[in-house]
Amino acid sequence: MLNSFLYTVIFSLGLIFHPFHISVCDIEHNPDTKSLEISQRIFMDDLEIGLKNFHKIEYVDAFKPEDPAELDRLINEYLQSNIEFIIDGVKTPFTFLGSEMEGDARWCYFEAKNVASVKSVQITNTVLIKSYEDQENIVHFKANDKLKSYRLNKDEKQTTLSW
Repeated sequence: MLNSFLYTVIFSLGLIFHPFHISVCDIEHNPDTKSLEISQRIFMDDLEIGLKNFHKIEYVDAFKPEDPAELDRLINEYLQSNIEFIIDGVKTPFTFLGSEMEGDARWCYFEAKNVASVKSVQITNTVLIKSYEDQENIVHFKANDKLKSYRLNKDEKQTTLSW
């Protein structure tokens, strides 16, 4: 009975600290504004580890940052060096718009302008891959009224989608 109780407690604690590492990137091409609207959802404790490793800093608080603008600066630099879009053969820069907390995750928003159409896109997303061996980055890309999804990880850091 005691062993069963201890197993249940240990298993529950494992669920609290999410034993998997995953992020989700949603991208939508907006033909009216000729832009890509991009959001990336990252668990905050994982994001903190990724930011500390990338920036080689001792402490960062993604939950209640003392300086939200500084946190966004750190996130922007991190995402800029870990995400890349090549649309129809052209590397497409994006602008970081900000981030916000939702539950135990942080949504990071950015936009790529001057994207009139999308026939194909090569996506590289290495967010948290250097910090977690089992990191999975799910990418959902909607263009031309069709949604395509792909899972990126340490073995497959980029993919090409075509419409």
